[in-house]
Amino acid sequence: MEELTELEDLELISRSKHGDHSAYRELVERYKDAGYRVALQVLRHPTDAEDVLQESFIKAYVYLDSYSSKYRFYTWFSTIVRNVALSHLKARDWIVSPLPDEAVRPLRAAVEESPELVALASSRADIVREAVRVLPERYRRVLVLRYWHDLSYEEIASVTQQSLGAVKTQIHRGKALLGEGLHGVELGLAAD
Repeated sequence: MEELTELEDLELISRSKHGDHSAYRELVERYKDAGYRVALQVLRHPTDAEDVLQESFIKAYVYLDSYSSKYRFYTWFSTIVRNVALSHLKARDWIVSPLPDEAVRPLRAAVEESPELVALASSRADIVREAVRVLPERYRRVLVLRYWHDLSYEEIASVTQQSLGAVKTQIHRGKALLGEGLHGVELGLAAD
């Protein structure tokens, strides 16, 4: 009997299509790390990436008959992972804290040892969060995706089902509105 690890992907796929679960398990072993990296790149959260990877392997198994041998299995599978990850991202609750605390706190240990500077940094973090929170939804959403989730413009367009031009415009306008809001706070003009 042949060792599964020595078989080509196409043979493993053929066997998997005919109900050989050990052949599919070998495909999972081969592509789990690469699939995880794709999911993590989109989601930025290890637990979410693991969930997406598991769902993607199930989906790939269910749709294995649609696989075309003109493409490498990795190409086909990574497309599934990316689509599932983007669906998960799209389904997330958009009302999230727009910036992680680390993004607005000074990073140097010396600064953190100063109660005055810690208080100032915390106050600024609250101001930025509030300024983002009061933005119109369409601007807040794209800014959170861009700067919190670190998605590219193309990924944001895919998640929000908008054109690339619309995303670029919304990010530009959102940043301008955010700047105006923060400038108003600085001058003491912000609404209470």
